[in-house]
Amino acid sequence: MSNLPYFPVILDLAKFRILVIGGGKVGSKRAIKFHNYNANVTVVSENFSEDLLNSPIEKIEMSAENLSEDFLRKFEIIITATNNKELNSKLCDMAKNLGKLCNNPTNPEDSNFIVPIFYSDNSYEIAVTTYGKSSLVSEFILNEILDYLSERKDFVNMLTNAMAKVKEIAKEKINDPSIRFTLYYKIFYDKLFSNFLINKKYDEAISRAEEIINEYTK
Repeated sequence: MSNLPYFPVILDLAKFRILVIGGGKVGSKRAIKFHNYNANVTVVSENFSEDLLNSPIEKIEMSAENLSEDFLRKFEIIITATNNKELNSKLCDMAKNLGKLCNNPTNPEDSNFIVPIFYSDNSYEIAVTTYGKSSLVSEFILNEILDYLSERKDFVNMLTNAMAKVKEIAKEKINDPSIRFTLYYKIFYDKLFSNFLINKKYDEAISRAEEIINEYTK
């Protein structure tokens, strides 16, 4: 594994074919979570949990030891979650050599991507990882963040929607992206703009943003 930290990305899983190797607790949890995000998921295992058996996820009953490179090539993302650590590492190495994204929950050092603890809603998504050291610590950190945000949830949601509207207005009026970025920064930290949102005066905040944008388009 590189000495550099992992680069965080947010993926549209509907664009990927995902293979989960192992139908136990960890494999089932990952497969069902991916499926809930519209992913095309296949699980290979000799045994499947009750949750998997009751799900519409594609299941192939076979030994993971029989998986070939040709089979792995069909998928872009691979999770190795059998109860055999050596086999998980072997399959993950095989997947990486094929240029695939692979996560090995039993040995994070084998992985070239991480499945974080995360929260998402229509306004924002927050992901936390301790690089495989402890999912409980990651969950604790996430809950601390969410507890803080819960006290300002209405403001954060309104701020998010307001800045989205600001981007829409700016793109209509200004072609230069560097100027738009300068304006986003100026509007975001404008005291009048913020105070309007704090006082739940959304329309007034947008008017203030337009006033700032118009100063640059005169």
